[in-house]
Amino acid sequence: MSSDTSDSSSYFDRREPDELIRALVEKWQGTDGEKTLGLHFIDRESNKVFIKAMPSDAPSNSTAVSCGNHVYVIGRICENDANPSGKDDVNDVFQLDLKDLEHGWRKTTSMLFPRSFPHVLAAEGKIYVFECMDSEYFGEVYDISGDIWEPLSPPPEAIDISVLCVPVLDSSRSRILVHCYASGTLYAYYYDRKSWVCLEKKFCSWFDSAAIVDDVLYTYIYNCSLEAYNLLDKKHLPIKWSSEFPVVEPPGSTLYRLGNGKLILGWVNNLHRGFECIRFNIWCNEQGGIHAAVEHQSAITVPYPEDISGI
Repeated sequence: MSSDTSDSSSYFDRREPDELIRALVEKWQGTDGEKTLGLHFIDRESNKVFIKAMPSDAPSNSTAVSCGNHVYVIGRICENDANPSGKDDVNDVFQLDLKDLEHGWRKTTSMLFPRSFPHVLAAEGKIYVFECMDSEYFGEVYDISGDIWEPLSPPPEAIDISVLCVPVLDSSRSRILVHCYASGTLYAYYYDRKSWVCLEKKFCSWFDSAAIVDDVLYTYIYNCSLEAYNLLDKKHLPIKWSSEFPVVEPPGSTLYRLGNGKLILGWVNNLHRGFECIRFNIWCNEQGGIHAAVEHQSAITVPYPEDISGI
């Protein structure tokens, strides 16, 4: 397992975008005393790391999302002494072409509203942005081909949007699942017809991760509490593990869907300076529940370069 920080477009010629796990990394201060950000790609097949420098105008509090061969960095925070908090949200958007890295980042059309750390996902050539905390600007959508931002259709008044869990894309049904943390309500936003439907009045919360596999929504809660919910029958399913989870994962772990009935639970190990993950298989058993089996007995580790200070 190794780290590759070379800045070469040829690296991506052999990789489909979905084969890479992306993260934002923070480098140690340079000679100028400033920390810099990088966009971090983990090749899950070879367990190698590739780091691409971030745009200098987006130093922190941004969200990265991929769509096709492009990566977008959305929102940020800038200093403002006139503001009581000392900071302002910014509506900047930057784009990187993975097939043409030499041209670097370019600033593209800004969002309608300033945001920092927004929830972002991409579907069918559009980027959907949700405010993760209480805001009068709930969400908006960017049409990449038309290069235009539009306000997202507002949710029903019953939705408590003070805190949202990370939205989940359900592409087979052209919808986005949105969970309201405070009320426990689970809604679906159908982006093909711009409408909202309530799926559950009370639904267990997830934190930073959830994934859909074969019409089952998997949500992760700290301490390896994996929950399964059948989106067709609208009922929760029991999960049986064939072996004990080999490690105690830290808070903030993220669930990744790999396809073919496989999931990865990944996290950052700051002590050993690396990305760690556990890969496991899931399938429906004869009793109508879910069977889960870990593929290996210890976490896979992808080490970071020495100059990375945080993720």
